[in-house]
Amino acid sequence: MTGVLPIAKYSSGSELNMFKEYNFMNDHVYDAYFGFCEDEVKMLCNRKDNGVSYEELEYWYDGYYLGDGGHLFNPRSVNYALIDGVCLNYWTETGPMNEIADYIEYNTAAVREDIVKMVAGIPVEADLQGYSASEGQLYTRDEILSAMVVFGFLSYHDGILRIPNRELMEKYQRVLMRESMDGVKEIVEDSKKMLEATLASDSCTVAKLLEKVHDREIPFLQYSDENSLSCVITLCYLYARKDYWVEREAKSGKGFCDYMFLPKKSGKPAVILELKVDDSCGAAIAQMKEKKYTEKAKKYTDEILLVGISYDRTAKKHSCIIEKV
Repeated sequence: MTGVLPIAKYSSGSELNMFKEYNFMNDHVYDAYFGFCEDEVKMLCNRKDNGVSYEELEYWYDGYYLGDGGHLFNPRSVNYALIDGVCLNYWTETGPMNEIADYIEYNTAAVREDIVKMVAGIPVEADLQGYSASEGQLYTRDEILSAMVVFGFLSYHDGILRIPNRELMEKYQRVLMRESMDGVKEIVEDSKKMLEATLASDSCTVAKLLEKVHDREIPFLQYSDENSLSCVITLCYLYARKDYWVEREAKSGKGFCDYMFLPKKSGKPAVILELKVDDSCGAAIAQMKEKKYTEKAKKYTDEILLVGISYDRTAKKHSCIIEKV
């Protein structure tokens, strides 16, 4: 029983060479005995009333899957959160995460797009063949992603890869700051300016920063589809996750807004962002008001910023309107 520690044989002639290894890639037998399932976490919350809700634990530590599709939580982190009475990042800083980050760095072209999409909340399709610790260096996209699943850094179910939860999302945000991420790193570095301009209702600067991103000629950020635009917005506002809960396709009022930034602490405005392609920013603002997207945000703050962003494919220009309500 190794959890997320793979077994590596010294050689094919090792005395112990007949292991049958069960991991996140292939376990449909013992998966229910590792980690905490939903019912177990709910039971623990009821037994230890210390201010940590099930919803918080789900947001921070859920995201893995059993063979039947049931949810699985990180048991170590759930345990510490209940003991300490607060949800924090309890993922250890040792070994594998640094190694995986190095593999990403040496094979950036193979997995950079996948990482950016998953940070943006977009699932990635993959047909992974598995991973063995005896392989040593990882060279291909399949090998890197498979290793990330086995070590628990990604969830993999029915051919779909995701970043499991908030705890791991924080780790990947740091990966995007590495020098090897090239243009992506520069976009992330500008994300603080993007948030500051938004909170200051400086719509001109917001549009200019979006233009800057679009001019970088990063292929998968060229608005070929809605996911590309979502990746751009996620990177441009990555710094916002420091002070905000960021929800994509958030349910509020009579529909789903593209992005909603809910403040973690009082004193900051909520931000609701709607994207339009070949349509006006005014239409985005009108849609937010008509469908009452502000309803959910009103529970967090009295001040809400409506941000309408549009992209004209003919003129290849961005525009922005910011309205305070």
